[in-house]
Amino acid sequence: MTVQTKIQGILGLAAIGDAMGAATENLSFDQIRQHFGGPVTDLQKPGETAFALGNEAGQVTDDFSQIYFLCQAVLENGGTLDKETVIKAILKWSDVSWYFDRFAGPTTRSAVAMYKDPSLKMKPLPGAVTVDYASKATNGAAMKIAPAGILNPDDLAGAIDTAITITQVTHDNSLAISGACAVAAATSASLAEHATVEDVLAAGYYGAVRGEALAKEVSREVAGPSVVERIQLAYNIVDGVGTKEEKLRRLSQIVGSGLHISEAVPSAFGIVSLNKGNALQAVIDAVNIGYDTDTIATIVGSMVGAFIDLSDPEFLSLFETVQKANDFNIVELSNSLADVVRFHERKQC
Repeated sequence: MTVQTKIQGILGLAAIGDAMGAATENLSFDQIRQHFGGPVTDLQKPGETAFALGNEAGQVTDDFSQIYFLCQAVLENGGTLDKETVIKAILKWSDVSWYFDRFAGPTTRSAVAMYKDPSLKMKPLPGAVTVDYASKATNGAAMKIAPAGILNPDDLAGAIDTAITITQVTHDNSLAISGACAVAAATSASLAEHATVEDVLAAGYYGAVRGEALAKEVSREVAGPSVVERIQLAYNIVDGVGTKEEKLRRLSQIVGSGLHISEAVPSAFGIVSLNKGNALQAVIDAVNIGYDTDTIATIVGSMVGAFIDLSDPEFLSLFETVQKANDFNIVELSNSLADVVRFHERKQC
């Protein structure tokens, strides 16, 4: 597989995960199976239980759309990803009411408001305890982080540094950085020539540890469960007794699959660990784990999309539907990103 095909797999599977998970979001593990008559394995039109009510089957939400806008912004900036590029991307994304008005989470919404009007970042009264946008450790830091890995293939240090740059624009805190670095490092490792899923999981765990350490130097520490410890908890569940379905249920009930970064990212790692030989099935399991399914499925797709067989009929059908439903050209975007990667590699030689 080439860098281009691996990048296409990452973007394609992340987009499929977002679109498929849009129909199951907000439902519990059991409710999904009751509501749909079993696990969801295809693209369905979201119903009244979903934030994405109004979407057609195959349309994405905030998760992949932010990846798409960020990738485009990088290309517009000559292949360079810096803080200003990230801010421009998130502001351009916020101007699309179809995405922002319906899907923007509280942390992203607050950050966008501040960048549009810096006066909104008010100073607290003397002695007051305040919680600003940056102190919220929500999973929005990890859902859009794939470009950090894509632009730094098989370069964990570079992926982690880039992940911190992206994360600090909207989620400038220790837990969000740890979770984002975990996913970025995993994505980066997946682009190595002879990468395995075991490599991805190991790199992701390292990313979480390294991100946590670096965040203490460049960001602020916030209260909440450790992403590192929660990933280990997920692995313990996967390595324990029980069927695969029972382990997925435990991941949803014990690790959690909600909005907090310390639920979504560790849960994604557990799902990937349960599906080492089938990238598409990993995304399908994420779609059916319950709660914030579209985000977790996007994260899982980012981590293992490089392993997908682009000629697989099941993947190809889903991929073509998503591209058409969103008017995306993911193939062209992947080609352009691969050109950027190859250009930077030549400069380093």
